[in-house]
Amino acid sequence: MEPWFADAKPINSLEPEIAFHLWDEFHPVRDRPPEPLALPEFPRAERLRVSVPEAIGHEAELAAYYGRVAALARQRGLKLQQVRQYFWMDLRLDNEDADVHLSFPWYDTFSSMDHFLAAVAGHDEGMVYADQDQGWAVEAWARNSTLYIRESDPDSDATVQAAALPRAGLQARIAPLRERTARLLARLAEELGADVWTTGEAPSFL
Repeated sequence: MEPWFADAKPINSLEPEIAFHLWDEFHPVRDRPPEPLALPEFPRAERLRVSVPEAIGHEAELAAYYGRVAALARQRGLKLQQVRQYFWMDLRLDNEDADVHLSFPWYDTFSSMDHFLAAVAGHDEGMVYADQDQGWAVEAWARNSTLYIRESDPDSDATVQAAALPRAGLQARIAPLRERTARLLARLAEELGADVWTTGEAPSFL
């Protein structure tokens, strides 16, 4: 049992959410003024963020937005790694009522966040997941039917957020989210001509 388990906030659930970051300007090169980038027009809670449920049913419009990014990049001879930020994704685990918000700032592709989701959705006991990068760390432990998740600062070992919750409830939310996200990315890749979200690599795309 880890010492921080005792301070983990007991909650009844966490809502996992995967989303796409949007940009309303395209920055071609340093020291050059940005160019306007037209955003998708379908309804969403945040102007520069589209969650997976919000994108479903609007795949063609979202793909058209990414097509505009690709066209601007090609006009300027830019490669995918030079414009990767325009294809970033985002993972969050939230419980608004309990004011628990776990973030994964270094996970910007589906494959990176899916490693965490798959580990939590599994049935291993003990430490099921741990990762850290530049001032951020996350760990997840399973003990009996309880899941303990902690976000911390690895430089000081200070806890940012820690929660304890029934594992089964989060597992039940993760499974359909992973499935919906995979289907959505497949549809976007079909529309755009390449999958630039799963691993962040598509050698023939740009």
